[in-house]
Amino acid sequence: MVNRISPASIEETEIISRCVSWDKAGWDLFVARYSPFVQAETRRQLLRYRGKAAPADVEDVCQEVFAQLLRNGARALRQFRQESSLSTWLGYVVRSVCRQVAGRERGTHPVRADVAIPPPTEEDLPLEGLKEAVAGLPARDQTLLRLFFHEGKKYRQIALELGVSINSVGPLLCRALAAARRRLDR
Repeated sequence: MVNRISPASIEETEIISRCVSWDKAGWDLFVARYSPFVQAETRRQLLRYRGKAAPADVEDVCQEVFAQLLRNGARALRQFRQESSLSTWLGYVVRSVCRQVAGRERGTHPVRADVAIPPPTEEDLPLEGLKEAVAGLPARDQTLLRLFFHEGKKYRQIALELGVSINSVGPLLCRALAAARRRLDR
């Protein structure tokens, strides 16, 4: 029997250390605990900077926020210094991403390529040995890669099928691809 820890019973520092260690359960806890806050703050900031907050835009910005936290080896999460609460710090990250999005729309700031993780392509992995590499991955990663690449499903559809937050799909997909790359390099 798997001992599940509820999001409320784990401390912020432990969640972050689990996330930067690429612990899937730790990331799931992080998303479960902070996703409602990130969504609410995103709505508030989009209204502030753009005067509107369509549900699809809120979802897109939330994805960018969570992706930014994991980009470059979870660099942003590693930079959290506990000088404030994690919620306060996440609010800063959300505001930063919302300002970037609003700036792109106004054309006042150049578009940064690293704001969002582009969807992976099949060219990201060489075909030679790919079938064996994917077969050696955990079942969830195999399913994730199949749904995205072979069935062409969108993040929302994948999230529903896997029973995870839509904000988790991008980072999970990136980790599954990284795991497949590591297996190919062996």
